[in-house]
Amino acid sequence: MTPQPTPNSPSEPSVWDYIVSELKFWLKSKPEGEPPAEERRPGPKKALPWLTISALVLALIAQLSMEPSPGRTALPGMILYGLSLGCLIAAMLKDEWHLPRLKKSSSNPISTHIGLEFLVISLFLAMMAFLLFGNGRFGVLNTLLWGLAVVFFIVSFWQSGDVKRINISEIWHRFKEDQWSLRISHWILVVLAVIAVILFFNFVQLDSVPFEMISDHAEKLMDINDILNGHTPVYFPRNTGREALHFYVTAGFMRVFNLDVNFLNLKIVAVFANLLTLLFIYLLGQELGDRWVGLAAALFAGMAYWPLLFTRLALRIPYYPLFVAPVMYFFVRGLRRQNINDILWTGVFLGLGLHGYTPFRIVPILVVLGILIYILHTTSTNRRLTAVYALILIAFVSLLVFLPLLRYWLANPGLFVYRAFSRLTDMEVVFPRSPILIFLENFWKASVMFFWDNGVIWVHSIPRRPALEVVSAAFYFLGIISLIFRYARERDWRDLFILVSIPALMLPSILSLAFPGENPSLNRTAGAVVPVFLVVGLSFVTLIQTFRKHFVGRIGQAVLVIVVILLLVWSGANNYDLVFNQYYNNSRAFSWNTSEIGQVAALFIETLGEPETTYVVGYPHWADSRLVAIISGHPGLDYAIFTPQIPALINDPRPKMFFLHVNDSENIQLVQDTFPAGVLWQYDSEVENKDFMIFFVPPTLGATP
Repeated sequence: MTPQPTPNSPSEPSVWDYIVSELKFWLKSKPEGEPPAEERRPGPKKALPWLTISALVLALIAQLSMEPSPGRTALPGMILYGLSLGCLIAAMLKDEWHLPRLKKSSSNPISTHIGLEFLVISLFLAMMAFLLFGNGRFGVLNTLLWGLAVVFFIVSFWQSGDVKRINISEIWHRFKEDQWSLRISHWILVVLAVIAVILFFNFVQLDSVPFEMISDHAEKLMDINDILNGHTPVYFPRNTGREALHFYVTAGFMRVFNLDVNFLNLKIVAVFANLLTLLFIYLLGQELGDRWVGLAAALFAGMAYWPLLFTRLALRIPYYPLFVAPVMYFFVRGLRRQNINDILWTGVFLGLGLHGYTPFRIVPILVVLGILIYILHTTSTNRRLTAVYALILIAFVSLLVFLPLLRYWLANPGLFVYRAFSRLTDMEVVFPRSPILIFLENFWKASVMFFWDNGVIWVHSIPRRPALEVVSAAFYFLGIISLIFRYARERDWRDLFILVSIPALMLPSILSLAFPGENPSLNRTAGAVVPVFLVVGLSFVTLIQTFRKHFVGRIGQAVLVIVVILLLVWSGANNYDLVFNQYYNNSRAFSWNTSEIGQVAALFIETLGEPETTYVVGYPHWADSRLVAIISGHPGLDYAIFTPQIPALINDPRPKMFFLHVNDSENIQLVQDTFPAGVLWQYDSEVENKDFMIFFVPPTLGATP
């Protein structure tokens, strides 16, 4: 049954209209019937859009003043940003600057047709799968039942008329034609150029940036190795617990292409996850603007230091924005088009995201906020009811997709929530001060991290610098102000949803109340990459549109092209320096050179020794012995040995090799006393202050190397 729309008077206010009319804090909305600014009859064009140029230049100079430097202070940048704000508001009031128009919403009601027979089958299969997942593992039967339950549920609500049919015979007929015609437009050329730039930033020096792994990589690769050896858990308990999707995708990639379990292959999978994220950022930009907005957003995100670092780090972090992007895209499009299929896809990606990375657990709250914002801004009672219906449907679909983890959560509640609650509550440490005060401080620090300080975690950031480079930060500032201004005038729910989504997606970092020093962090705020670069793309395209209206003639168009190219090259050069120079040097300086130890270990194993006779002697805050095993080609092993265990090796006749910290004089003396025939030397590392000691014990008489 399809509900009929409820007739409403054009003047009937929404709930939100009533609230804001009482508050009366914004500018008057446009008179009814007044056309958009760009559709009005243009007046005499000015030679130059001075207000826009001033706003941009001031924002760029402001952000330049906030770049890391000795004795930097925020005051000059704040003053310059304030001046930029004034120029931008003046430009918007004079209609010199206005964002691309939002697409019109559909007037048709959302479909509520239900295939009851498919729904009953789905629920039955889901219950069976739920029971079978009690063993905490993915098996053939429970996984098949789970997948079928999801499929049947979607089929029971799917609107088949929305699917565009593919004419195979027509495609085959065109393929057999003797001559093919290929039309290359300016759009195609620009798209190809953008793709080339994105691929360059994502794949160049992938093997060396970052160069070294950290302990988290050891656990990731060990889990992947476990999968390849037949271990299939729903949730991985190592290091306080991890969701499984990252491991299965990577293990599948390595299995299909018969690849080694190593850092580079881990990175390749992460890069493809990032590229898929960029595709959905493009689609979201197209939905909330036009194709140029989507392309600009994808380009800035594709070469940005922030997502590039957590992508190349190749942990689970890319799976946060990977699923935020399609959830936001299908959610906004579904409510705009009143399309049930988009709503179903929202639920699918919401459920999948919960299998990806722990901070994604905030996204269901964002979806609820989105529905509330939509309800407050619509005047139709029927649409409010269908919005609630859409939320229920999203919840059911996502719950079905989440089902294996739901079963694990109910069986192991402590382990499943420990990682998140250890930061949110005082279960590990006492709050250093009032939690409310910590929250407010964390909220402010996270909000300004784009311009000032992205935290101190060297693993996935450059400590104490802004999260955005100069050009992106300036356009982000202009875009945020523009969205606020447009929302104040037009009160479209989509503008408010985008504005709210940024702090909401940063909440996993903001809510680090027990450890406020961990906020801001670029990993727990990674989901905000999606709306942040959408805002950047919106303001960048707005600048181009503004200049096109004022820079007329060939000279004007040439100036526009030069300005656009200079800004993009400047942004790209900034990001390249941040990733491939500054971050590379920082990570080499801070991380241990396990690659060098692993290479020496591999040479020893290939020539004289065995993995079982290769040892990394334990020392506080030194190289991870599991990483040495992985690099030497033996994932799953651990070469660690500690002081009490060394004397017991005296009766082993096989050749042995010990790796020791250069300052570990106690164990150096112990191995020399235990194996007087051994040879000790210091390995000269390529990285300053990262030398290590090697102690080789030759085989005893009669031993076979």
